[in-house]
Amino acid sequence: MAKTIRVGVVGCGKIAQVSHARRYAQLKGVQIASLFDVDPTKVEALRRLCAPDAQAFDDFDAFLASGLDAVSICSPNHLHFAQAMAAFKAGLHVLCEKPMAASLADATRMINAARSAGKVLQINQSLRYSPLYVTLADLVAKRRIGTPTHIRCIRSGPTTPDKGWSPGAKWFVSKEANGGLILDIGVHMADLMQWCVGEVEEIAAYVDTRTTGIDVPDNVSALMRFANGATGVLELSWTMPCGGATLEIYGTKGTLRQGFSNERSIELITPDFGKGRRGRKVVAPPMKKRVKDSFAAFIDAVRGKAPSPTPGELGRDALALCDAIARSGATGRFVKVKRYP
Repeated sequence: MAKTIRVGVVGCGKIAQVSHARRYAQLKGVQIASLFDVDPTKVEALRRLCAPDAQAFDDFDAFLASGLDAVSICSPNHLHFAQAMAAFKAGLHVLCEKPMAASLADATRMINAARSAGKVLQINQSLRYSPLYVTLADLVAKRRIGTPTHIRCIRSGPTTPDKGWSPGAKWFVSKEANGGLILDIGVHMADLMQWCVGEVEEIAAYVDTRTTGIDVPDNVSALMRFANGATGVLELSWTMPCGGATLEIYGTKGTLRQGFSNERSIELITPDFGKGRRGRKVVAPPMKKRVKDSFAAFIDAVRGKAPSPTPGELGRDALALCDAIARSGATGRFVKVKRYP
């Protein structure tokens, strides 16, 4: 019988509550053994929710020494690097929330530390485990629209995460805590665009802050040049009253659209030359149904069953796109993406 994997959760806020701890509690052969947060009330709330037998800690070193196999890092962005490095030093596998670090240099150090320790480093680029986006990427890979030539992605919401997603979590809108729209949403959507179309070589971006009282970007418009000659536009906002979530991928033989009928829908549009006239044929491709989520994939990687689908190298490449957006926003010029290594 396989050994039970003892997992510790670092940070007991919203993402731990709705995602990490909830899913570990559902996985066979996995025990949520320890919980850490500097706020004991959050630890107790998470224990009541899904980990009643977990040990509670507000001391990080004691938490790491509590007999764990792996940790899930769900803390604010600026803490990811130091906590992951301490976990590798303690001989633990790490699943880290995105963005994996505040800088590309720190991200590289995390990758090297994981390799030196012989441990798994997985980044929770959660769209890579979504049946919706796996379906989209698969349709492009199978050339259902021919060669991709342009991609446009819009993701917007009516307010900042500290008011909507996780009320009171001010680190989302704090420069000191590495908050802001680019690292919150951009790290997902830019990675999705690169996943579907190919490596991004250059980015030009306009970055703006429109919400009063915050010191991080809340609006982004970015233009991408891909290595294969394709182009892309990424539009992000925390200030659009009705929100929005659409994706368009144009190819030499057709178009894929997501989010136009509803946010979970995909349309495949191809030319139709029937009845002597040119028109359009629109179909709804079947959705991928059996996609392993990030947490099950992480446990498989810890057990040595399969490599992680989103290792540190992939997380660093996603961070590199965010870094390019930020650098271009500061300079007003196209900038090269600093890929790994």
